[in-house]
Amino acid sequence: MCAVTDVYEEAMGEGAPRFFHEISREPSARLGIHRNRVDLDIASACVPSSTMVDMEAFIAELAPTLGLSRGRTLTYIDVGMQLELMSRLARLLHHRAHLPLAHLAVLARATVALSKPESLAALEDRLPSFILPREDGEALRGVRSFHKFLQKEIEEIEPQLRPRDLPGDKDPQLMEADLEKVGESISFEGDGPLAEVLMDLEKSRALEFKATLDAIATSAECSRVEALTHLVRGTSEASQAKIVLNLYCPATQERPRTAWLGGAGWLSEVVTPSWIARVTHVRMLADDSTDSYVPTDSQRAYVQGRDGTCRFPGCDAPAEACDIDHIEPFDHENPEDGGKTETENLHCLCRRHHNMKTAGLWSVAREKGGKETWESSSTGKKLVSMEQGPLAGHGRYSFDLRGQKIAQTLAEHNARRKDILERSRRVVESTRETEHETQHETPREEFGF
Repeated sequence: MCAVTDVYEEAMGEGAPRFFHEISREPSARLGIHRNRVDLDIASACVPSSTMVDMEAFIAELAPTLGLSRGRTLTYIDVGMQLELMSRLARLLHHRAHLPLAHLAVLARATVALSKPESLAALEDRLPSFILPREDGEALRGVRSFHKFLQKEIEEIEPQLRPRDLPGDKDPQLMEADLEKVGESISFEGDGPLAEVLMDLEKSRALEFKATLDAIATSAECSRVEALTHLVRGTSEASQAKIVLNLYCPATQERPRTAWLGGAGWLSEVVTPSWIARVTHVRMLADDSTDSYVPTDSQRAYVQGRDGTCRFPGCDAPAEACDIDHIEPFDHENPEDGGKTETENLHCLCRRHHNMKTAGLWSVAREKGGKETWESSSTGKKLVSMEQGPLAGHGRYSFDLRGQKIAQTLAEHNARRKDILERSRRVVESTRETEHETQHETPREEFGF
């Protein structure tokens, strides 16, 4: 009978995957690891002898010793105290020193309220999916992504202790009844010929509002300001606009507990049903291809849901704000020679990193499992990025889902075909009626005087 190896023990082994900054031989990378190790030692040295020590008195003595402000000193104390409560994590960090103080500070602030040992143990079990790379050379994700990860995991463990949002973020999980409590508002300012309309909206509502304006602007070929006017007045331009927001749910669950809203992230169990109730079209998403240069709506939805963010290593730009880029450039003169428009050859890139790739500053190669390896043309540096969205790792599908997808594709095709035939029938009938009226019109007699 084989013993189960703890993931933390595996992560300290020689063959375990390492982040790029861990395996880089550049002096700056080595110094960064050294800095992380020193910060860990400082945090350990800042732990008070007892949790009953007067906090302010302790900080007042320690801060001058470190030559730091009260806030920075408290960060070291929080990190040191929380790592003492998560021994497996602490052992891994002291062994690899791969997490910077900024990440540790986010972790400490998010977990300081978790007092139950079983809650901390449950979170410790979930941390490796973020703090450990899946492939050698993967870039460490940023502190904002780490904070959102911790919010999601802690909400499942102890919902009442979900960490507050970082400055600049709005909670996508708040119910509409609570929106006024978080300052959602519309205000009008300006005494001159121009006035400012200022709106603070909960993120999922803001996303819907922006999508609506963009859809009207595209349909009516106008600016967002004119689109807002159409929306307020209820003109035909507003009613004819096609508005699409992607909601990702498991196909195997009749009533999903949570869903991912493109651009907003994971929704709570409370608000998910209201969003699902608004769904008008359902797609079975998986790998797909088309002969056209422009990706289909289904491909675009799948790639955004698979990638989650810009695929340049370490970039957190949401997929919905990114371009859909061909990894191997599309051959416009002879499409069969390469660069096909298929989901395995498509990924999301923010405009900044799309331009860098187009300019030849970086090249990228994608593997079947979703791993992308980026290489700098000037230094030869290689970085790895992995899929982050709700569809990550789900490109392949079962025979049952394949049948459903084929049926759905045929249904969409035949619905379009039926619509074209119906429109053609109406045109033909209208033409025949006009010809019939012309043939049976009584000629007028003309009298001359």
